[in-house]
Amino acid sequence: MGDIILRDFDGNTLSSFWRYGFVTWELFYDCIRTIIFTSDDWAIFEYDENAPGKHGTFCSPSDDLPKPRLYILLRPDGTPIRVGLTALSARHRHPTVFNTPARTDHYRRRVFVRDPCCLISGQRVVGGDYSRFKAAHIFPHAQVKIWTSKGFPSRITDPAPLGQQGGRTKIDSIQNVLLLRSDLHDAWDNYKIAVNPDKGYTVIAFVPGYEDIVGRTLMLNHIADLNLRPLDDLFRDHFTQGVLRNMKGAAEPTWDYGYVFGGMDLSRQDLGEFEVACRLHSLRPGPLDDIFRDHFTQVSPRQTGLEIRKTVVRIRVWTLRS
Repeated sequence: MGDIILRDFDGNTLSSFWRYGFVTWELFYDCIRTIIFTSDDWAIFEYDENAPGKHGTFCSPSDDLPKPRLYILLRPDGTPIRVGLTALSARHRHPTVFNTPARTDHYRRRVFVRDPCCLISGQRVVGGDYSRFKAAHIFPHAQVKIWTSKGFPSRITDPAPLGQQGGRTKIDSIQNVLLLRSDLHDAWDNYKIAVNPDKGYTVIAFVPGYEDIVGRTLMLNHIADLNLRPLDDLFRDHFTQGVLRNMKGAAEPTWDYGYVFGGMDLSRQDLGEFEVACRLHSLRPGPLDDIFRDHFTQVSPRQTGLEIRKTVVRIRVWTLRS
């Protein structure tokens, strides 16, 4: 839980985050609108358990910075309000593991040509050595159905052939990829950091430990061609996922990526289907993609981890035989 905490009148935690000095009251209000629902107008006050109504000074949406302390959400007149948290949660992401070069080379090569450095930290690539860097998707590759439903393919103006953009969905377009330092790539995937395109492309960290990059401006000035520049709408979507992931309630549990590198712990049903989707995606390139996607849609969310694991094994065996 962060050092800035917002609760309702009954003491339920609505939000918390770590104060780095770059989240203003105006931005905090915007984030709260993302994670709560209520039919009434609301406002944020300093919490004071000894004062009438449990509140002190009203905190208006401004460019001032919140101070580390406890706050309370009430009606503008200071009376209690009924409020709930949105049912929306951050979309699960899968860390990129470069064991399928045929499926990643098309966008990796392009981002290596476009970006001379980590666009967040500014660390430059020296002598063509990219071992400390990774090409990071802004919108996760495994969520291609949601990508399509949101209409992102029609917003991509990348002139490259579809084969270099991941096919008709264009989810591997260079407009959905940026070069990051390897450790920041992992933090990006886990929504620990994000970029706010509406505040000068400021880098925001939702958790402690990122003092070296928070407040920096995303480096985009080297991209003169707008058709090769990452889309603001994608940064907005990623930022919203960071808010849902880290600022809703007491924040969601940390996703365990340990199974990605060998094991396959599907005891959490919410991760079961997602893990299968990611693994099917990297099995084999080419015309089998549609078959895999169709088969995956038949996997029920009620299936146990063992049943899903058997499904993956059967498809792997069939793939090797074909």
